[in-house]
Amino acid sequence: MDEGQESAVKEFFEDFVVAFSSFDGNRVATKFSLPYLAKGPGDACNVFDSRSQLAEYFQSYLDEYHQRECSECRYSNLSVTWLGAECAVASATWDLVDRSGVSVTSWSESYMLSFVGGKALAFAAVDHVGE
Repeated sequence: MDEGQESAVKEFFEDFVVAFSSFDGNRVATKFSLPYLAKGPGDACNVFDSRSQLAEYFQSYLDEYHQRECSECRYSNLSVTWLGAECAVASATWDLVDRSGVSVTSWSESYMLSFVGGKALAFAAVDHVGE
């Protein structure tokens, strides 16, 4: 794909890191399009069709992470597979770290991304490896 789309994928993940550090579910929810599918381990599957539902979903995780004294998230092992000109699957490993930089938890996740107006938005995520 073109350099702009590669850049948009990296921008998506970098902006997610910034959004996470706000611990604001509304801010995190802006990274995702509606409807949004979140597939977790086992039978866990959620579909969100409103911004408020999605923000509440993310806020519940952010509150839990904040209670566990996580201060930021970091991604690594970013891999992108293109599905035509306007969609991609991006996979990354996430580490949540505390204020001293020690990993509290980590997992791998894949995102279905679409490109709208030069920006990447996720419309689905699949959790590969639980905590």
